[in-house]
Amino acid sequence: MLTIWRPRCMLYAQKLGPISELICRHYTNGNTPPSFFGDSSKLPKTYDQIQQTSNSRIKAPSTLPDSAQDGSSGSETKIVQAQNNSAGPRYTEFFRGLAYIALTGTLIYILADQRKQLDRYKKQLAITRKAQKEMILQMQKYKKKIAADTVKKTQRHTMTEGKMQMHIALLRQQLKDHNVEPVTVDQALDEFNDKVKMTTTKTSVTLWVPGESSLKSLIPDPNEYAKRV
Repeated sequence: MLTIWRPRCMLYAQKLGPISELICRHYTNGNTPPSFFGDSSKLPKTYDQIQQTSNSRIKAPSTLPDSAQDGSSGSETKIVQAQNNSAGPRYTEFFRGLAYIALTGTLIYILADQRKQLDRYKKQLAITRKAQKEMILQMQKYKKKIAADTVKKTQRHTMTEGKMQMHIALLRQQLKDHNVEPVTVDQALDEFNDKVKMTTTKTSVTLWVPGESSLKSLIPDPNEYAKRV
């Protein structure tokens, strides 16, 4: 072991200086070296080896193996993906909220428009019902007026007939007082159908006797009986 250690010790002593050379001579004179140098596989590195190691570290800032670098890059990619994944749901929720707001606004607009149309239809229905009521009242008034006019005409016609009947009765009484037999109803109807003509228009009906009959001057005017109530 000493035969191996002496040349190495002298080599380190020449490179490290006088103090190291003294230490090396102390242990080469028969003294037991430190246990650190007992294992030839664990000898310290030389100065040149240390310089080479430092230079290699400066030239290569990252001494991690490819698998470690791949792992670090993969972890960074996973972090970015995680950030993107976390940002995705936020954007999804944001746009979903916007969609809900737009849908709510649309529904409110539709309901408001339907309410306006309903109010307009209600107003139109109220106006139509009012017009119908007015028309019904006018029709009722018109019917009442027609009925009143009809009653008046019927009453006037009935009064005229009654007056003519009274006149005929007085004439019959006069004939009987002079022992003259009055003309019967059948004879009067036959004479009426034979000599009296009727003219009808849209508003009136007129009876008249054509020719030069002696009875024409004797037929009374119905209006004469309507002069006095």
